[in-house]
Amino acid sequence: MGNLEILKRGDLQMTSAGTGISHSERCHGSKEPVHFLQIWSLPKTSRLQPKYFTRHFTDDEKRDGWVKVVAPVDEKGVELVREGQGPAPVNSDLTLYATLLGAGKTLERPLEGKKGYIHVIQTSGYNRLASQGASVRIRGPGTEEMELKEGDGAYIFVGEKGNVLTVENAGDENKTAEVLVFDLD
Repeated sequence: MGNLEILKRGDLQMTSAGTGISHSERCHGSKEPVHFLQIWSLPKTSRLQPKYFTRHFTDDEKRDGWVKVVAPVDEKGVELVREGQGPAPVNSDLTLYATLLGAGKTLERPLEGKKGYIHVIQTSGYNRLASQGASVRIRGPGTEEMELKEGDGAYIFVGEKGNVLTVENAGDENKTAEVLVFDLD
């Protein structure tokens, strides 16, 4: 597709491989390790044309609130332009929310799909013990209260549409928890 991009903190790149693309990533210029998440979802339509979208979400936008970072292409307000505003469009029934949850803070997220998944992003580095990083306590429909540490994830039984997932930063008073919630139909 001829795209070249340097991603930085807060950037989201959504690539729809469609009928086929060649893709690679590498660390640009630095000798430091690169840390990013690569998330795959199956499209609800096959044989799509390859597409590429980028979005940027600041830490301030995500601080102590949910920001919709990915949404289905047919959802109202989703821009189908390469470098648009708002959530990146995806050809599947997936809505993805992100937050940077401060120490002692609690957020609720009503879930609209049939299932969900929560992931606590690992930010403390690979050479540190997970217990030194952030952790969250979650409560939700069909889910016993549980604690997740950096790098952990859990599936969520949604049950009724609109049931609420509660996420509380239960970690050290100085740790911000970076959390993703996947809402899947």
